[in-house]
Amino acid sequence: MSYEMSEEQLHELIKQIKLDERDLRFTSFTPEDAFQLGVGIRNLFNGLRERVPKLAGEEELTKAFGHAIYQGFPVSSAGIVIHIETFTGHRLFTATAGEASTVKPDNWIWVEGKKNIVRRFHRSSYGIGRECVAKGKTPEDAGYRLPEYSAHGGGFPIWIKGVTVAPVAVVIVSGLPQSMDHQLIVDSLRAYIPQCEAAIAAPTE
Repeated sequence: MSYEMSEEQLHELIKQIKLDERDLRFTSFTPEDAFQLGVGIRNLFNGLRERVPKLAGEEELTKAFGHAIYQGFPVSSAGIVIHIETFTGHRLFTATAGEASTVKPDNWIWVEGKKNIVRRFHRSSYGIGRECVAKGKTPEDAGYRLPEYSAHGGGFPIWIKGVTVAPVAVVIVSGLPQSMDHQLIVDSLRAYIPQCEAAIAAPTE
């Protein structure tokens, strides 16, 4: 997903982002959940490095992942940082993955900027950035400039169902094109949240 997408595509993307922000919510969120989510993101990333080169074109990518956002995944040079912390600043998970040479201190500047967008707006950093573009501005034109802010994909709020005041935590990925940073989180949440719900629903002895 790039700045060159059509106006219709952009509005459809924003609509999907808002749906994901609404629907991808936990019944509860513990340090163990943060660990499992972080590991899930790391495993998905490592799996992409192995699988994407074997998939030819948009159709096969869509069949494998439900979308083609990972098209152009930078297999040979991919490296990311993953960070999860509570809204009070308690760090629950931090890790890197991929090519060590591509993960640099600059990544943590982006992590802080994306985190600050999520904390300010209680929205994903990708959603805020795409809404700026829909209004004819870059995020930087709208005043969201590094190092304080980064309204680019890769920051996502962790909400508890039924809580409307604020998210409890934020998950951040940095290192890939912004649409992929964002999608790594979304796909991992889609995979992990149902596991949490099943565990909560399971009868205890």
